[in-house]
Amino acid sequence: MNRSSNTIGSIELILAMILSGTIGYFVISSDQAFWNVVFFRCVIGATVLGGYAYYAGLIRREYFQRSVLLMIILGGITLVGNWIFLFASFNYIPFSIATVAYHMQPLFLVLTGALITKEKLSASLLFWLALAFVGLFLIVELDLNEISALFSGEASSDGSSALFGLSLALGAALLYTVTTLVTKKVRQVPSTFVALVQVIVGIFMLLPFADFNDLPTQTSQWIDLLILGAVLTGFMYIIMYDSFQKLPTSLIALLSFIYPITALFVDHFAFSTHISLMQIVGVILILLAVSAVKFHWTLSFIQQR
Repeated sequence: MNRSSNTIGSIELILAMILSGTIGYFVISSDQAFWNVVFFRCVIGATVLGGYAYYAGLIRREYFQRSVLLMIILGGITLVGNWIFLFASFNYIPFSIATVAYHMQPLFLVLTGALITKEKLSASLLFWLALAFVGLFLIVELDLNEISALFSGEASSDGSSALFGLSLALGAALLYTVTTLVTKKVRQVPSTFVALVQVIVGIFMLLPFADFNDLPTQTSQWIDLLILGAVLTGFMYIIMYDSFQKLPTSLIALLSFIYPITALFVDHFAFSTHISLMQIVGVILILLAVSAVKFHWTLSFIQQR
């Protein structure tokens, strides 16, 4: 992999993670049920991606080989399943705990990447990954009482076990890991075509759950859905999948932590939430870890052991 490709991929993934961090705002602003949000996100995303792929000549016969197409469809199923599991987990556990559980995904990605693609798993990489997790914990400001209640088996407000919610969030992380690895596996196929097939899969998966009796009644709500579909699905998945095909799994894992940083600042500016000193420290730790992996910083005291 040449340095130019690595740099372009890094820029693409950073931008994609920044865009990902804004999704929560538009979901809340649209004031729609989760099923409707994800369904219209797929429909609008498919329209944008399909139009672009057609005019760019990216819909070609060779991409419809059975083995390749089945791999892409598998990625679409795991992508949509990841969305469903993550949002469902919010009904059982606090958002902060779900966020931490979901962001086990970088660790899953590094470990499975090391097993499948034989990428070297160094002690320095594990150290920087652990540092990023520390930063994430500081950003979401986990409540120790909530953690204690979670692992003591206390039921959530609807009578279901909080551990079930934790399992959903971890399941979402695993599914997203599969999506990432599948996308890397079909690097011979343009990212636009991959994303197009996957959101079409999402349309068929979500159609039975969409509530057409509760559609948006205000123009602003449709604009929110349009942005979610056109920008935060169509455009975002083009650049994100392209970056997956260019970057090593270790760097993809660390750059994924830019998402919670962006979400933190979006919450602050959009909903006037307070950013604490500990959260700022968490942001610094994550950025430090990302920079270390990107620029291949090593730690002599780890290497010597």
